[in-house]
Amino acid sequence: MLLSNGSVISTPQQGDFADTGGSFGGTYYGAGDVPLIGAWAAYSEIYKNQLWVGVVIRKLAMATARNPFEVKVVTPDGGQADERGNLAALMARPNDRLSGFDLWLWTSSTYDLYGEAFWLKLRDRNDRVRELHPIHPTNVVVRRNDAGETVYAYRGRTDIEWPERDVVVFKNYNPENLRRGLSNLEGLRMTLLNEDASRRATASWWNRGARPSLVVKHPKTLSQGAVERLSSQIDRQYSGTDNAGRPLILEEAMEATVVQLSAEEMQYIESRKLNREEVCGAYDVPPPVVHILDKATFSNITEQLRSMYRDTMAPRFELFESVVDHQLVPDFYTVGGVFSKFNMDEVLRGDFETRAEAVGKLIERGVMKPSEARPLFNLPPAGDEANVLYANAALIPLGSNPRANPVATDGTLIPQPIDERAFARMSLGEKVLELERLTRAIEASKQIEQET
Repeated sequence: MLLSNGSVISTPQQGDFADTGGSFGGTYYGAGDVPLIGAWAAYSEIYKNQLWVGVVIRKLAMATARNPFEVKVVTPDGGQADERGNLAALMARPNDRLSGFDLWLWTSSTYDLYGEAFWLKLRDRNDRVRELHPIHPTNVVVRRNDAGETVYAYRGRTDIEWPERDVVVFKNYNPENLRRGLSNLEGLRMTLLNEDASRRATASWWNRGARPSLVVKHPKTLSQGAVERLSSQIDRQYSGTDNAGRPLILEEAMEATVVQLSAEEMQYIESRKLNREEVCGAYDVPPPVVHILDKATFSNITEQLRSMYRDTMAPRFELFESVVDHQLVPDFYTVGGVFSKFNMDEVLRGDFETRAEAVGKLIERGVMKPSEARPLFNLPPAGDEANVLYANAALIPLGSNPRANPVATDGTLIPQPIDERAFARMSLGEKVLELERLTRAIEASKQIEQET
């Protein structure tokens, strides 16, 4: 119930207070093209024809799909465990034609290209979700029906409408309404226009341009036959890959001048570089991630590659996870008991040397067991001996007397008298372990005496 000035008002539908007039009669359409010089280009054509748009979107899609998508269950003690039920099986195999990798590859690419992506839930006779199918956003119209409910209409050979509960919606922020996402390509309109114009101008220059690369001057007027012979000789002897670097020999006081790139043409090259960096900026991708190394150095390239997952992929994963938790998990479980996550442990582990040093410190300080560390390096189990915690015995609590418990060079305690009362209260197994400990301590003490 909502109150306004003490009066009860009805609950607003999603978007009632957030739309800025970007709809027509309660119907919301998605964008799908951008204007270029003399033409309009669909988002799909931009992806296919504009190199750096395709490179960045593919990079983000592969980085998303390669991370395992896990479904976790909250255990009674507050921990986490893998969910091995219907939801995890559905995400691993959404339908007969798509694997889990394929679904996230399509979802990420479509989300980055159109600013939104949709999954359709197919249910069985018992209203249980059994399959997930991607829906192309250009064919989807979001509208309100006569009852004020949000429905998703698919416009194709056959018009179909689905209720809101049967569609999973991933959408980018749109300042005009809450129902449709906004593509990042909208912010790149001028960049895409300039890139397309530059490439078309270059193609026209190669096809119809009259700019020579070498000018040969003669002090006198040559006949047409002499011009043709001279041109044929130069072209035959000095053009082509195999003739590069050959000396040019001229007669009769002729001069050869190489035509350099003009300042305007040099600026054209810089503008092409700026276009690719603007595409990276629009998608929050560090340029070195897509192998743009103009400003990369030995000291900063590693940090920029790490920032790809720390600063770019982490919030992206959080968005995808929240949508699945909000719109798909309730079809299987009560809210709060199960959640989804992308596992980034593999990509954040670092190189082998860094991992080995970090894991070694964790084992030495009693944080990690050797049995827990071995799978990180694809090593087989090492037996029960590795399933224990170890700690450096040279560390002692502050304020304690180190002489009260002298330590041998191998980290074992020098034998101390057994507390008879405590020993009497021990079980038979505990007594055996205590005697074994005392025996090892005695042997270590004797070894120290022999060495000194």
